[in-house]
Amino acid sequence: MYRYIATDVDGTMLDSRHQLNSAALNTALGQLQQQNVSWIVASGDSYRFLKKCFAPCPLIDTFISINGALIVQKGQVVFERTHAKSQVNELIKAVNALPVTPDVILLTGWNHTWGTRISDLKAWPFGINIDFIDDLTQVNDKIYNVNPIWLNHQVTPDQIRGFAQQMIERYPVYATYSGFGCMDVLPLGVNKAAGLKELIINDDHDQLKSVVAFGDSSNDRQMLQEAGLGVAMKNASPDILKLANRITSYDNDHDGVLREVQSIFNLS
Repeated sequence: MYRYIATDVDGTMLDSRHQLNSAALNTALGQLQQQNVSWIVASGDSYRFLKKCFAPCPLIDTFISINGALIVQKGQVVFERTHAKSQVNELIKAVNALPVTPDVILLTGWNHTWGTRISDLKAWPFGINIDFIDDLTQVNDKIYNVNPIWLNHQVTPDQIRGFAQQMIERYPVYATYSGFGCMDVLPLGVNKAAGLKELIINDDHDQLKSVVAFGDSSNDRQMLQEAGLGVAMKNASPDILKLANRITSYDNDHDGVLREVQSIFNLS
């Protein structure tokens, strides 16, 4: 029945130390290959990060990156959608004018990820490689995502979801809370479910009914809603727990995805 597995990464495949259990994943991938089940990574992270993260798992070769703005399969770009340069500059101004100013703004491009400077780099909690610069409007690259981040934990996920709604109402974009104090402001029409359709719609006449999808945060909402089986992580945000068909028995620190996959597909 299910021919595809689509998984988020941060808070889902990666544990709280941002580590991947590649040995156990490779064992599962080998068994799934015998059942003709394909594994698709669907993440808000850049393709550069995902390629490096999953390098120990060569059976995974399909990446819906940046929440669907850039899709790469077997090393080839099969879909991309970017912001116009003029809109990038307008969005930078807009997120700086939100009721709570973000601590950092990132631009995810084809060549690199750039960010506004922060006073203490030691306080930066993410492992991605970023060029911190003085003026993001000077970046000359294809930009897939404008990504404001609030490092102040007093800013709640619900506040960020509200900021995302403000962006949707004011601009032709799709904006979403993506966990860890982050908001993604993406080109209109971009989300993980749309990315999955770009990959498999010609091979799946029942839309996404042959997909088992795993996620933990608001940017996984459409993917979990439209999949044949939408599975929320035990550690997922409340909005995702409410809409899921199923909740993992274990969280991301205890191989929640792999244990659930073993159960669904009867792996040893």
